[in-house]
Amino acid sequence: MNSTFYLPRSLSSRERIYTEEALLAASNYVVVLAEPGGGKTELMGSLARQLGTSTVTANKFKHLGADTENSPLVIDAFDELAKIDQTGIHSLLANARKAKPTHVIISSRSSEWGTAATNAFEDYLGCSPLVVRLCEFEEGEQREIFHHHVRGEEFSKFQAELARFDLGALLPNPQFLKMFADAYIESGRHFTDKRNIFSQAVERLAKEANVNVAQTLSIKQRVALSSEVFAKLLLSGAEGIGTSELTADRIYPLLASLFDKQTAAEGILATRLFKPGDSADQHRPVHKIVAEYCAADYLAKRIADPVDPLTLQKCLPIIAPNNAVRDELRGLLGWLAALGNRSVQETAIELDPYAVLANGDPSQLEHSSKRLLI
Repeated sequence: MNSTFYLPRSLSSRERIYTEEALLAASNYVVVLAEPGGGKTELMGSLARQLGTSTVTANKFKHLGADTENSPLVIDAFDELAKIDQTGIHSLLANARKAKPTHVIISSRSSEWGTAATNAFEDYLGCSPLVVRLCEFEEGEQREIFHHHVRGEEFSKFQAELARFDLGALLPNPQFLKMFADAYIESGRHFTDKRNIFSQAVERLAKEANVNVAQTLSIKQRVALSSEVFAKLLLSGAEGIGTSELTADRIYPLLASLFDKQTAAEGILATRLFKPGDSADQHRPVHKIVAEYCAADYLAKRIADPVDPLTLQKCLPIIAPNNAVRDELRGLLGWLAALGNRSVQETAIELDPYAVLANGDPSQLEHSSKRLLI
């Protein structure tokens, strides 16, 4: 969305949903978290207008402080400051305290805001912030975004085209919606296969949209590391990853614990492949469908590598203990068949033919595998 088109947002905290107006009435101290590209900057601009002020970036505020006292502070892009200076939260909050603000609203990527930042907020300002997350767009809002993004097109036809590939569940995310809308137009309003759609989608989600954020990982590296994380999360039954040793558990294991060697894996959390988890230190795959595709691609490549010790036979006891595919892994199995070699395809079909037919992209199967599936 741009400055001429804005839809008011809803935000959630635990089980409560806030409109923008209700949020401002609920607390004078707010932290807004969302995945990259989720619309934080546009939201902050809207909140600033309602408070009669303007937004300021966290990096600028850290150095210059506030222009006036006893006024609202709407500070955007804390995550950019955190990447440059890990202790920047203290300088920022010290300046905020000096300004004696009526309101303090801060936005950040969830990957850069944790429990320590929340505790520092309370220490400096004497009040714990209301931490909220952006809610996804509903169908009516999706329609408005689509019509603004690609004028003159019919949303119902676009929706039906995506439904052919079971992609409708991704439309609440505005980045997916616009990405699929672009692909829809480029493909002549007719998609060829789901594999190509997902491959392009994952690459775009791994791109850094902010030119001011330096990247230590290439797009290919970000996709590869994210795919490895997704594979390990799905196979282990975990929901996401954590960045704090204090809050890490089996459901949200510590990110660093998923790798044998030290890596720069933290960079993947600043992509649109992840979204905020239940707390500030937790992160989840942007959608299970994306995680299934990436995980299957990671496993298929390793299984096909003759020098890699990982084999399909080593994966099967986890994916299908006692030859019964775990319900939550049927999507992974479907994509593994679509992306794997003939041996993988045949094994997957013999295990659970319906999972292969209903998930992934059966059009990618070899002819002999298609006959076996039938």
